[in-house]
Amino acid sequence: MTTIKDVARVADVSISTVSALLNGTARVSDKLAQRIWAAIESTGYSPHGPARSLRLGRTRSIALVVGDISNPFFTSLAKTVEARAVEAGYMVIVANSDEEPEKELKLLEMLREQRVAGILLTPSGHDPSYLQALARITDIPLVLLDRMLPQSAFDSVVVDNLAMARMATDYLVRLNHRRIALVIGKQHIWTMEQRLHGYREGLRLAGIAADPTLELVADTRIETAYEVVQRLLTQPNPPTAIFAANILMMLGAIEAVMDMGFRCPEQVSLAGIDDFPGSSAIRPLLTTVTQPIEELAERAVRRLLEKIDEDPASPRKTNPQTITLMPRLLIRDSCSRRIVPPQSGGSISR
Repeated sequence: MTTIKDVARVADVSISTVSALLNGTARVSDKLAQRIWAAIESTGYSPHGPARSLRLGRTRSIALVVGDISNPFFTSLAKTVEARAVEAGYMVIVANSDEEPEKELKLLEMLREQRVAGILLTPSGHDPSYLQALARITDIPLVLLDRMLPQSAFDSVVVDNLAMARMATDYLVRLNHRRIALVIGKQHIWTMEQRLHGYREGLRLAGIAADPTLELVADTRIETAYEVVQRLLTQPNPPTAIFAANILMMLGAIEAVMDMGFRCPEQVSLAGIDDFPGSSAIRPLLTTVTQPIEELAERAVRRLLEKIDEDPASPRKTNPQTITLMPRLLIRDSCSRRIVPPQSGGSISR
């Protein structure tokens, strides 16, 4: 009978490296992963994971359910999730909920019917009926990704969204801006809720009173952000800086600024959250708070695979595990210091 030792010998790697690849407990380079899978095929070795999956009536696939696949953040997240899952011998099914809780719950039920081995979910709901429906999913491993549900018993892998918004707001304050507008998405979503709190906290710490007229809901979309920013800039006392709470809304905001003839950053500074391939073609280069997307995806896949490998007969943990990663501020060209003109009419000391 072929063993994992035989696979390690043929692939010319250690047994621990083969085990790490099959169980997803550590990162294995693409080159080594290819050698190990070739050795598994040539030796005819059947990993314990697939055999166990068959006993449990599950497939060798995991699902990733995201809110908006058109968002470059989720596209990058899905790419890394797939790469890490394939290394561990799983294929990935990507489903898009359009940030609609009812659609999301239907997708989860369909995925359960497909007998996927586990699910990574960016939850879009928050009300009691949604939480009750989610809590009934006890027959399949599920890990929350990018967003938390504080009332749920599911493990989560997230980035500190409060810190993200505070970083952007603090930076604009340090540039002497006082009228800082926020373009936010659906506030029932945990990430947007946290970013709103972080923005308000940044203002409070700077001694700036929050102004509800500067908090604009844009539904996380480019088109809606474009519309609200256009209305914002026609106000008698428009803001000198805008903070957009995701990359799509940031793109809508800068398009509106340019179309209305404002210069960025000379007249309006702009900061946002997330980056994307190709952003270097936009002028001015966008100042953003970036998330460690690869690490976020890798940690989530690793946690899900650990849960898949847990013995279903063992007692379930009652305290959910939360892994929180930190963002970083990427300073580019779309923000500049606000110059306050000198007061006129006063006497000049000599």
